[in-house]
Amino acid sequence: MDSASIIKDRRALHQIPEIGLELPRTAAYVENALRGMGLAPRRIGDGIIVDLGSTGPLFAWRADMDGLPVLEETGAEYASTIPGRMHACGHDAHTAMALGIARHFTSGGAQLPCRLRLIFQPGEEGHRGAAFMIEGGALEGVAAIAGLHVGIFPELKKGVFGTRKGTVMASVTAFEVTFRGKGTHGAMPHLGADALLAACQFGAGVQTVRYAATSPVQPTVISIGSIHAGTASNVISEKAVLAGTMRATTVQDQATLEARMAQFAQGIALANGVEMEIGSVVGAPITANSDERMVDLLAAAVTAAHGPESFMWLPDPTLGGEDFGEYLMRVPGVFFFLGADIAAPHHHPKFNVDEEVLEKTVPVVDALIRQWAALN
Repeated sequence: MDSASIIKDRRALHQIPEIGLELPRTAAYVENALRGMGLAPRRIGDGIIVDLGSTGPLFAWRADMDGLPVLEETGAEYASTIPGRMHACGHDAHTAMALGIARHFTSGGAQLPCRLRLIFQPGEEGHRGAAFMIEGGALEGVAAIAGLHVGIFPELKKGVFGTRKGTVMASVTAFEVTFRGKGTHGAMPHLGADALLAACQFGAGVQTVRYAATSPVQPTVISIGSIHAGTASNVISEKAVLAGTMRATTVQDQATLEARMAQFAQGIALANGVEMEIGSVVGAPITANSDERMVDLLAAAVTAAHGPESFMWLPDPTLGGEDFGEYLMRVPGVFFFLGADIAAPHHHPKFNVDEEVLEKTVPVVDALIRQWAALN
């Protein structure tokens, strides 16, 4: 396998991180690379799909391409050239590995046992990119799909692949709660209605929603990431806005958290004499490996490619989110992970991956496709 080409692609992509569904430079790089291999990529906005092979059922491999609004602090020679934007989650590595898979099957060294579609997806980081690609036809004719994320599970050692049956990643619902009161002088709070006080009570107490509404053996989390209120130290705030995420590993818990949190916020508002508005957006559904056969095929493929010591059954899901679940809700598939000796946590300014392990994905995908095609 040409490890140097994967690393070269990853570093080139790392320097041009783009956010959301609009990735013109990234899409152009990927498209040009695919055309250089003699392939005919097709656009879905700034997403790309490309088909390889001519006969047999259609297997899909997905790679996400978008970056994050993070100011890079790695000090790498290939660091981001766009201030305030960074590949801080490994999507540059995912894209480079997908290009490596394309190169593997177009260089003459490997023959496809079926048709293969590579899906290069924008907007995974909260922009519903998977749904965007699906609406654009990325899953048309697809019989099965697979995808991978670097890192995430710290127990995965460098170069070791892992997954589990059932839920592997949580749903992610972003929410915003706005309290509206009546401003007044800080010396006369009884003449106003304190929106900030209500917001503080909500932020401090919202964890009781999760404890009271969901089973303690089913992982859930509610996180408040920001709060904005007030204009002066001696003025009672007339508006306060909190934003955060709630995460769950079952569909029932996801729905319960949304309903109970809205009830809790309304109760806080009534107790403080303020008005309340709440809105939420599901950024990613639960990612669940519900097709056990596909998971077993993945474990066998890793063993065939690198030996049994290179695969690990993960005991628990993570509360991190991924919109790959959109694909798994529609076709059989498997989502798995690669230990990549992460330098800092995901979404951190110093996030980086050990590039040496990236080439290990290509023979795993080759083996997975062959084992799947033999059964279909």
